[in-house]
Amino acid sequence: MKKLVSIISPCYNGAKYLSPFLESVLSQTYRPLELILVDDASTDNTVELVESYRKKFCQADIALKLLQQTVNQGQAAAINRGLPEIRGEYLMWIDSDDIMLPTNTEEKVRFLEQHPECGFVLAQGEIVEAGKLDDVKGIMKREKPVGEDNLFSDLVYENNVVFCPGTIMTRMSALREAIPTGQIFESREGQNWQLMLPLAYNFKAGYIERPLFKCVEHFDSHSRTKRTCEQLINRQKNFQILLTETVDAIRQMPEDEKCSWKERIQIKCTRSMFIAAVRGGKQKLIVQYGKKLRELGEKPLCIVWEKLEEKVKGHLA
Repeated sequence: MKKLVSIISPCYNGAKYLSPFLESVLSQTYRPLELILVDDASTDNTVELVESYRKKFCQADIALKLLQQTVNQGQAAAINRGLPEIRGEYLMWIDSDDIMLPTNTEEKVRFLEQHPECGFVLAQGEIVEAGKLDDVKGIMKREKPVGEDNLFSDLVYENNVVFCPGTIMTRMSALREAIPTGQIFESREGQNWQLMLPLAYNFKAGYIERPLFKCVEHFDSHSRTKRTCEQLINRQKNFQILLTETVDAIRQMPEDEKCSWKERIQIKCTRSMFIAAVRGGKQKLIVQYGKKLRELGEKPLCIVWEKLEEKVKGHLA
């Protein structure tokens, strides 16, 4: 008997882009399938649009569960709302503005069935723009490592990784082992580190080396927002909290290893704050975060620093 696949998708004010995503779920060649869509207190007609698809989902033999938050809390909180509702043996969490290619689910299930040593699998994605879904701008992918796979470290350092969640499918047994509380740290900065880091620490990743979804870029999206220097620094502070809390929650990680990772996370995020200050030309912040890096036993190492060392070195003496 084929195993049920669950899809969680958070959505906030998504009426203008939700239909292509829902159609892509309906187009999946794999059954059985359930979609758990979490409406994060939308103020548009998202709920009405989803309800208009209920008959289509019933006819396609795909279960559709709509959960509604009364207060907007962000994607991580929406994921937490959906996790207890999962009935499947496999899970995908997918942004509600992205589009799955028809064989997405089928190929990921097949891979995991054929590779029991892998706790989860990563595929590739096509980068497209809203309104130009057939015009592929590029491919987002993690280059499959030759030899040892240091996915956990690469995720922390954002090296050769894809954070668009359309890439991943995990076994629910692996997720429950990696995150036994069944809940992730809630942050406005997203949900992918909180889900992927525990999985990467505990389980081997598999790779499907071709695109199985479209990542749709929107010019008014959160990721494209132009941020001030102060906003960029505040975001890094939030990332540091998110990463630290996520590492701290990995029960299988020894305490001394946790301390080591938390220190590396602090250095990484402080360096990013320093770079934001340099690029923003904020002299006081350059001094503040340059000194902080020194206190952490690090030089403020970056290309920008090397170019502007003469400008700030007197303030760091």
